[in-house]
Amino acid sequence: MTIAVLGATGLVGRYLVEALAEQRSERLIGTFRHRPPYDVPQIDWMQCDLRQTDAAKPVLEKADCAVLCAGQLATSSVLQHDPVTPIVDTLRIVTNVLEAAAAVRVPRFVLVSSCTVYPALSRPAVESDAMTGEPQGQWFGVGSMHRYGEQQLRWYVERLQRIGSGIVLRPTLVYGRYDDFSPQTGHFVPTLISKVVDRVRPIEIWGNGEQSRNLLHGADLAQAVLAALDADLPTYATFNVVSPDDVTVNRIVRELVDLDGFIDADIRHDLARGGGPSTLAVSGSAFGAATGWKARTGLREGLSDAVAWYRQANKS
Repeated sequence: MTIAVLGATGLVGRYLVEALAEQRSERLIGTFRHRPPYDVPQIDWMQCDLRQTDAAKPVLEKADCAVLCAGQLATSSVLQHDPVTPIVDTLRIVTNVLEAAAAVRVPRFVLVSSCTVYPALSRPAVESDAMTGEPQGQWFGVGSMHRYGEQQLRWYVERLQRIGSGIVLRPTLVYGRYDDFSPQTGHFVPTLISKVVDRVRPIEIWGNGEQSRNLLHGADLAQAVLAALDADLPTYATFNVVSPDDVTVNRIVRELVDLDGFIDADIRHDLARGGGPSTLAVSGSAFGAATGWKARTGLREGLSDAVAWYRQANKS
């Protein structure tokens, strides 16, 4: 079997390629645009811009299974400056790749989606909640885009029967090595890591820091994809992929300054800037029951690994 990983040089894609290379014997195809490819056994690299209409078809013609990890970052800081381009670019990528997959009739397709599809709820979100209400607050655009991508895959699988089977995985906030650590474009976890390691003063936190997020390590998400590929699942299925780590921003900051010995860090809260919804609780019980998967990487272990990797990668 040949597995195509679209977006193989990003955070999720790289962890997935490494897991597939270490644990499986399938031939791999990896796509990249700007980030350079890396050395992994049994992989063929293809450079392409998936925002272009016909870019994915030559990749998928050779694949028995495709995993779509590609997309533009739509972090709070990015959306503050440009609320449209990253969402529209990701929509183009998803639409183009799914159209190509349907054209060549890919047997299996895994779409890495997002928990931003969920409306505001007073309980942990379950998979069917993505069909109710609307994505909350600042996530309306990105969540609506992911909803559309999921339904497009469902349409090709269930109604048109042009893709053999489809699995949608909705991870929570993924972090780890290979992330975007830029304060201008990255999510808050890699941004905090870079500020702690680089000894930035002060370290500014948007809001009061009591916002709660579920952190999922990239290695655990890669194992979730493998578990989904190995499980006996319905022809089309959606699953949340969740870790046990619901933590506040303040706790993450405390862990990071402790891990890196930044004992005199100057941490300030900017109450004039919103830190996003106070919480997004998500249930991962359905995926655990269907596959037996569970997250293995503890918060401190995952943060420590990311800190060490960032420090090594940025040695002058």
